[in-house]
Amino acid sequence: MDVTQGKLTMGFRTPVTLHDSRYPALVLLNAVYGAGMTSKLFLNIREKQSLCYYASSSLDKFKGIMVVGSGIEFDNYQVAKEGILNQLELCRRGEITPEELESARNYLISALHTGKDSPGRLDDYAIGQAVAGCSGTMESLAQQLETVTLDQVVEAANTLTLDTVYFLKGETA
Repeated sequence: MDVTQGKLTMGFRTPVTLHDSRYPALVLLNAVYGAGMTSKLFLNIREKQSLCYYASSSLDKFKGIMVVGSGIEFDNYQVAKEGILNQLELCRRGEITPEELESARNYLISALHTGKDSPGRLDDYAIGQAVAGCSGTMESLAQQLETVTLDQVVEAANTLTLDTVYFLKGETA
C-alpha cells in the first residue's frame, strides 16, 4: 500500500476468556506487557529502543485473543518483531519488577473506578457481561485484580501462543 509507516500486528491465542478464573491474571498481564504507558512494550520497545512509533496490546475477552499492534519503520520489521516477542518472554519467565506489577494493577483498578462514573462505560461493561452470560461488576473485577500474584501473571503469559503475524508495508519497502 501507499503508506509511509509499517503496521506490524501479532495475534496470540489463549484458552483464558472472561469465563475462566484466570481471566483477572490475563488482564493484569496485558497491562504489564502492553496496555498503558508503564507497560513493557511502551517503555522498552517504543521509548528505550525506539523500534516503534507505538506498540500496545489488547485483549478480546470473549475469544481468548491478545493482539499486539505497532507502527514501525519498514526496515525494523525483524528487530521489532523479535523485541515484542522478547518482552513477552520476559513476562513468561517472571521478569516483572514489583514496580511494573503494581503500576499495571493501579492503572487497571483506577480505570475501573473511573469507569463507574461514566454511564457509557457502565453500559458497555454491563452489555459485555450480559452477552457473555456473566454477572460480575467493575468493582468485583477490581477486587479480583487486587489479589492476583506474580505467579498467576506468569501462568497467564505462558498460556499465550503466537498465532498470526501481519505486516502492512509500503510498496518501496
